[in-house]
Amino acid sequence: MLRYKLLLFAVVPLISIQPLLGATVQVGTCMANVQSYPTISAAVSSVPAGSTVDVCPGTYAEQVTITVPLTLIGFRVGTADLALITVPAGGLVANTTSMFGESVAAQILVQGAGPVNITNISVDGSGGDLGCISWVAGIFYGSGSSGTISQVRASNQVDSTCGVGIWAENSTSPNQSLNIQDSTVYNADSAGIFAGSGATPTLNVTLNNNVVNASAAVAAIDSDSVTANVSGNDITNSQFGVLDLSGSNVNNNRIIGTPTGIFLGAGGTAANNHVSAANLGVNLGSSGAHVTNNRIMSSATAGVELGCFTATVNGNLINDAPIGVDSAVTNIGGNTFANTPITVSNGCAAAAAFRALTATTGRASTVGVGRANISEWHTPATPFGTRLQSG
Repeated sequence: MLRYKLLLFAVVPLISIQPLLGATVQVGTCMANVQSYPTISAAVSSVPAGSTVDVCPGTYAEQVTITVPLTLIGFRVGTADLALITVPAGGLVANTTSMFGESVAAQILVQGAGPVNITNISVDGSGGDLGCISWVAGIFYGSGSSGTISQVRASNQVDSTCGVGIWAENSTSPNQSLNIQDSTVYNADSAGIFAGSGATPTLNVTLNNNVVNASAAVAAIDSDSVTANVSGNDITNSQFGVLDLSGSNVNNNRIIGTPTGIFLGAGGTAANNHVSAANLGVNLGSSGAHVTNNRIMSSATAGVELGCFTATVNGNLINDAPIGVDSAVTNIGGNTFANTPITVSNGCAAAAAFRALTATTGRASTVGVGRANISEWHTPATPFGTRLQSG
C-alpha cells in the first residue's frame, strides 16, 4: 500500500504538467494523422504554449492574432511551398493600438507573447488600404513580445503612406529581443521594417540578411530608440536605406538607389557598407558617429554629409561624388577619394540653423537629403507626420 501511494504521488505531477506541453498541429490537410484546423486563427487560438503550427500550402484570407509562445511555420508538400496570408474578403480591421497611439490593422499580430517564431510564411496586403485611418502592418510584434522572424515575405502593405511590412515595438514591458533574418519585404509605403521602443531602449533587434525594397517608403529599415544590429541586408528604393535614431551598428549592408543611404541620427556606427547611387551616402544628425571602411559610389551630392557634427570618418572609399566629405569640423584622414572634385568641405555656416531645427522638433533633421520641400512624412514613431526640410 505504501508503495502504491508513493507511485500515485509521483504520477500526479506528471498528469498536471501534461496539458502544458506543446502540440504539433496542421492548418489544412496535407499531413496524415495530425490534428487539423481550417484556419491559422483557429489553430493558434487552440493550441497550448510551446506548440508548432504547420501551415499547409495555400491561401488564407484572415487576420491572425497570436497570444501564446509557439512556432508558426509554412509546410512544404512536394513542390508546393507557399503558405500565403491575404486580406479577408471584408477588408482589414484594426486589431491593436501601437505604443505611439496609432490604430493598427495587423495581418499577423503577436500580442504579449514570446518566443513566437514565424518561418516560411508570406503576408500580402494587396487590397488592404484603409486610407491611413488605421495603419496597416504585415507582421506586428507588440510590447512584451519576442522571437524570430525567418524566411518570411511581407509585401504590398500600402495604406496611403501608413503601411509597414514588419513592425516591432516594446514600451511597457521588460527588455525583449527579436531577430528578423533571411526575409524579404516589398512595397510598403511608410517603412519596410520598423523597430521602436521608449525613451529608454527596451527592445533588442537583430536585422540580418534581409532584402528590403520598400518602394515609396520613408525608410527601408527604420530603428528608433532600440538596441539594434543591422547587417548584411540588401536595400533598394525608399527615401532612406537605413533611418537610424538609435545609435545602432549598421554594418555590411548593400544599399542602392536611395536618396540617403544611411542616416545616423543618434551616433552609432556605419561600417563596411556598400552604398551607391544615393544623393548622400551617409548623413549624420548628431555627433559621435563612426563612419569607417564603407564603399560609397556615385553620390549625387556628397559621399558623407557630416552636417557640422563631429565624427570619426576613416578608411572609406568615396568614388564619384561632387564632395567627398561635406561640412566637416574636424580633421578627416585615412580615406580614399576618386573622381571627386572636392574631397573635404568644412564650411559650417548652416550648423546653427540645423541644430535649432533638430531641437525644436525633438527629432533628427534631414538637412541635405537632396529632395526639396519635403513635409509630413509618416513613420510609425511619427504617426501624424514630422516636418522634414532639405537644404
